[in-house]
Amino acid sequence: TQPATLPCPRTMSMSPEEYFRSLPPVTKTYLCGAVGLTMAEYLGIVKIEMVILNYGLIFSKWPQIWRLVTCFLFFGKFGMPVLFQFFILGRYLNLVETGKYKPSEPGKTAEMVTFLLFGAICLLVFAYFVPVFYLGPSLSFMVLYIWSRSDAMNSVSFWGFRIKQWHVPFVMLLMAVIMKSNPILDIFGIMVGHLWHFLTEIVPQVYGRQIIWTPTFIYRMFDNRPPRIIPRRGGYSLRD
Repeated sequence: TQPATLPCPRTMSMSPEEYFRSLPPVTKTYLCGAVGLTMAEYLGIVKIEMVILNYGLIFSKWPQIWRLVTCFLFFGKFGMPVLFQFFILGRYLNLVETGKYKPSEPGKTAEMVTFLLFGAICLLVFAYFVPVFYLGPSLSFMVLYIWSRSDAMNSVSFWGFRIKQWHVPFVMLLMAVIMKSNPILDIFGIMVGHLWHFLTEIVPQVYGRQIIWTPTFIYRMFDNRPPRIIPRRGGYSLRD
């Protein structure tokens, strides 16, 4: 089995330009925004006070609503913990998008956007009660958790050790603590990732109900033809 936590040989043989061009659209867009804003703050082009999450300013007389977006693009002061988060974002968002939400399949890009919007909304609610200033690491950990559940019992290689795929987020969490990163952001991501997994995978299979679906207007925004959803006993089946 190809080590799932390390770049595959094909990726390692690519030039940076080839690798960038190979990324699917949502991954490419998010990664560019995250790296761009974090580096802009590092270079002094943008002040950190203008991009972090601050509900007092968002709900002020002159609402600074851009903070609802920039708090997911800013990953903290540039350093090793941030590079570690960029690795998680680029690697696992790519795997989720090319695995479960293939851009070549009808409606999948819209469903990928719905997945990220669900995570962003949940994290914003959490952040209202537990003050944090940026949520980019939380969203990337949510993506990592969803990837880990795609084939939970698969054995993967992690720095020479064999572990189960579902263990990876928790090993990464431990590494983040060792690197002196704030673990609460990663824990938020794991919690929201599990909520998405429960509502979209377990509930339809066990209770035969679909609680979350992609709105028609999001399908239209991304010019994707939505798949037909056909009810069946124990869940739903999809037809192109």
